[in-house]
Amino acid sequence: MRDGLLANLGVIFGGQDAGILTDDPGLADWLTEHGAPASTFDGVLGGRDPAPPRAVAVPLDYGRLPSRRALRDIFSRTSVLWVPLASFSADPRVARYGLERLSEIDVPGCIAANRRIISQLLLASDEVRMTGPGTDITIRLPEDLQLSSRTRPELLPDEHSTIGNYFEVAMSPTDLAGRVDTELTVSGTLRVDSVLVAKHRELQGARAGQFRAAAEIAEEMRRSCPLQVRIQDNRFVDGFGPFAGGIDATSGPEYRGAVTEVAIGTGVLSADRVDWSVNCLLNEGAAGVHLGVGNGLTGMHFDFISREARLDTL
Repeated sequence: MRDGLLANLGVIFGGQDAGILTDDPGLADWLTEHGAPASTFDGVLGGRDPAPPRAVAVPLDYGRLPSRRALRDIFSRTSVLWVPLASFSADPRVARYGLERLSEIDVPGCIAANRRIISQLLLASDEVRMTGPGTDITIRLPEDLQLSSRTRPELLPDEHSTIGNYFEVAMSPTDLAGRVDTELTVSGTLRVDSVLVAKHRELQGARAGQFRAAAEIAEEMRRSCPLQVRIQDNRFVDGFGPFAGGIDATSGPEYRGAVTEVAIGTGVLSADRVDWSVNCLLNEGAAGVHLGVGNGLTGMHFDFISREARLDTL
């Protein structure tokens, strides 16, 4: 694991060393034992140690960290790669799995794939298709297409980025208020091979306590996969069966089944290296395409992954 992880971090930080920080002492010890020296946030947060110029932040429990704004102030002069495993699971075993998979991803290859896919989308006339076994999605593109992805591997001084931006190209047909975009539309069928659920670190109030219920729904759905769902004009309209009510309740009923994300994974891993039974960030971009519902800021965000689907070439 050590060589692959350090090689990827070298690409992201321009060949310079970066400190690995986590809130979990056991994870810090495990990383160090495996040749990737790590420490907890305690020294920096307590003011005993200066913030490093380059850091990899791996939180497992947001409750052990200050607010996002406070962290941005503390690391204002630091280039930070966030690996927000806490958004998916606080289980150290899942964290170890995620970091092992991170060491196996080809970061330069991800960036090259991101660029190719973005070029395809920008060159498309008015619509594109994503197809695979049981999947046939048509996306009508707006004139002004907004995409989320990284096309440059190296972080700039004091730049912050999440690792997820490295291994997917994403677009959103719905804004944070649940309003559906009438120009970017998604319709068709999706074979769901795996399900993930995530929360945003700033999620507060009663909905923050719903993550366990949402994680149980996602786990039950993974055991029931494959599922066949149907999307019409940016809304999931059929296929969730007994899970529909729970998804709606935990993701935010204001969305009414609206598709909030369409993404193409570029962090492709060997099939025998992916454990689709775990709720882990690194599975999100490991294969195929995924559609999301809900927003992690106001509720839970579910990702429905079709592992063999691809963006059709133009």
